[in-house]
Amino acid sequence: MTTPLVGFLGYGRMAQAISEGLEKSGLVPYKRQLASDVAAGMLAGLKDKRGIIAVPDNRSLAEKSPIIVVAVKPHQVRGALSEIREQLKDQLVISIAAGVTLATLGELVPDTCSLVRVIPNLPALVGKGVTLLAAPRDTDKEDLDNARKIFQAVGDVVDLPESLFNEGTAVSGSGPAYFFLVMEAMIRGAVRLGLTWDQARRLVVRTCEGAAATALARPGQNLADLRDQVTSPGGTTAEGLLALEEGALTALFHAALKAASDKGRELS
Repeated sequence: MTTPLVGFLGYGRMAQAISEGLEKSGLVPYKRQLASDVAAGMLAGLKDKRGIIAVPDNRSLAEKSPIIVVAVKPHQVRGALSEIREQLKDQLVISIAAGVTLATLGELVPDTCSLVRVIPNLPALVGKGVTLLAAPRDTDKEDLDNARKIFQAVGDVVDLPESLFNEGTAVSGSGPAYFFLVMEAMIRGAVRLGLTWDQARRLVVRTCEGAAATALARPGQNLADLRDQVTSPGGTTAEGLLALEEGALTALFHAALKAASDKGRELS
């Protein structure tokens, strides 16, 4: 990255994960990161631990940061950006706030700034996230590349039209909760069969990890083909799959995604 500093407007859990990813990747080390946050005590502790540059207020951060990651809560975005508007010149402003559209962000910053909107998900906390990214059509290519690089430090980045953010978030944003529920259900089922909780959890989580890794390693292969490789005619897997389909698993996931998407549209 050619830009020397990245500033975090808000330094909560997600901002800290992105910050750590930038450090671990070598893209932007802690010593080239700035942060401001209302929780001054917490920020001071992280400054000592990580070596980030803690600034006293949002205006100072905006003055010093060529790239600003807006990581405050959605209801705080308007106030935070209004506070620093006079300090904004030609910075790249990246918002991770759910439900705050590019149109709204455009009303809050000068036209000379570049805007990018992203939606990272929970696994970004462990460097395995999926981040949705959208920007106005005329956004500078270098700014877009810089935004992608920042979030590639904590996982994968998927460019998606903002008009599809509710649908995308229903998958990547809510998806981890669905998989946690599935894993929890499998663990409980395994315990019912006689395994210990520790044995069941290890088997389920590792199996889930392995299945995902296999799918990622074969991007051109249909998932149904991979499923068939595990399913012998008349075998145990076939019986298990039949039970899942009799319980309308596919229809339930379709309904869950639609419900989450509809709710996202309602909230935004």
